[in-house]
This record gives sequence, structure tokens and C-alpha cells, in this order.
Amino acid sequence: MSALVESFLGNGGKATFAESLDKNTLKDKNLLLLGGFVEDFAFTLQEKGIDLDSSKNQVFLLHPLHFNPCDFTQFVYEVGSEEAVIALLAYGLSAFGDEQLKEFAKTVDVGYLASECNFSEEELEEIVQSYTESGLTLLIGGDLATHKKASNIAKILALLTSTLQNLKIIFLESCAKVTSQECAKIAPLEEVDSYDGLVVYVQENPKKEGLLEVSKQFCSVSKIQENSDVKVRFLESNQEVLANMQCNMEFRGMVGILWASREKLQNGFCYQLVSLSKVA
Repeated sequence: MSALVESFLGNGGKATFAESLDKNTLKDKNLLLLGGFVEDFAFTLQEKGIDLDSSKNQVFLLHPLHFNPCDFTQFVYEVGSEEAVIALLAYGLSAFGDEQLKEFAKTVDVGYLASECNFSEEELEEIVQSYTESGLTLLIGGDLATHKKASNIAKILALLTSTLQNLKIIFLESCAKVTSQECAKIAPLEEVDSYDGLVVYVQENPKKEGLLEVSKQFCSVSKIQENSDVKVRFLESNQEVLANMQCNMEFRGMVGILWASREKLQNGFCYQLVSLSKVA
């Protein structure tokens, strides 16, 4: 069990976990996918007999990568700004919650956060409207487990489940027994970290390992031709990975996918600022 889930449960959060999923789990509410790769969501749910492509419910995809093969309603936010995105979601839904949620919403600087994480108030309102129509299920992937602000993210999510009757959270991981439960206050929201530059999203797939998939824009900014062998250096840890850089015409923006073992991250976040150098 990740520290994120442990903190969530320790703060009174209520959720469903991967082992409890079945065909009826997602039928009654609209869906919001957050904190995971869209293809991982689809694959995990298909294993449980759930096909998101045929879902009659509205499906929102919130993700920093401009990649939406399932044609969901996608809102692209800035890398690393998940705490701000979830705080904005709490603000938007606060009208349906109790006083504790309303008090938290008063601390949210909506204009600043929306601008910093590139998640507009209009996009937020579309999700809130969806909640009013048929409720909302948040599917939370494993990307947030190593987020620098995972503890605070967990507390906000726990607050949402304890105060909103028509919201459900599903973690796509297994649940373990919580040894202690001690509710802690949500910490003041900090400035959104900057990820200006070349960013890779580290994903695992043995069949693609050693591949760096990027957009034409990413390729142009890196000043390295596609189909080149490159050395990818994580700026935070100086860890280096060798990869072959290829353009994916479905991608846009400055975030690419580096197919490599997440052990390379040394428990770091799955999004990394990088520098690239061509291998002779």
C-alpha cells in the first residue's frame, strides 16, 4: 500500500480498491481519471470486465500528457500541479459539502491556482456540472504515490469522501490494513512547482523499454533528430537512461513518454525534467 493511500485512510477517507472492482462498480456515476496513464486505466478495468470505451457515463481524463486515444473529455494541466488541481476540484464541489469543506474552499486562491496549473475555471465547472447530474467517481492511478505533496493530496481526497455523498473514490491498487488512524489538518497550499523544459513521463512496458516517444515540438526543441539514440539525464538525480527517440504523431506539447523501469527513478516522481544528448 502506498503512503498516499495510507495517509488517505488514516485521515478517514473512504474508497474502493482494485480487488473490489466489478462490472457494476462504475455504472451509476460519471468518471474522472486522475493520476495514471490512460492506457493503464483502460487495461486494468478491462481485466475486471469494464470497458470505458462503451461506457454510457461521461468520462473525464485529467493528465499533463497531450495523449487521449480513447477520445475522453480531456483537460491537460501542468506537470506536478496535482495538489492544486485537486484543491480546485474541492473548491468547485464545496457547495455540496459540509462546513469543513466550505472552510477549506475559502483558503483556495482559485484564480492563481487555475492559472498556475492551466486548469481553467470553465473546465472545473464542466466537471462540477457533471457531478450535479449524476455524481462522480474518481479513479486514482499510481502516479501520485511518489508525488512530493502526496500527503496533502491524500488529506484533500479524504475530506472529499467524508463530506460529499455523491462522490466515490477508487484507487487502482490493493488495500492493506491501516495500523493507525490520526486525522491531520490539510497543510496550506504551496506554490506550484515549475517543470519548464523537456519533461519525460516514465512508464513501464517491457515491450517498449528503451523507447522515448515525443511530439514533433519536443523533438524540435531538443534539437535532436527523431530516430536518434539519446542519453536521457534526470536533472534531479543525475540518473541516466539510454533510449531511442521517436516521434509519435498523436503527441503534442513538451511531455514525452520514456519507457523504462521506474526503479530508475529511485523513488522519485514519475515526471522528470531531463536533458538529452545524442549518442554517437
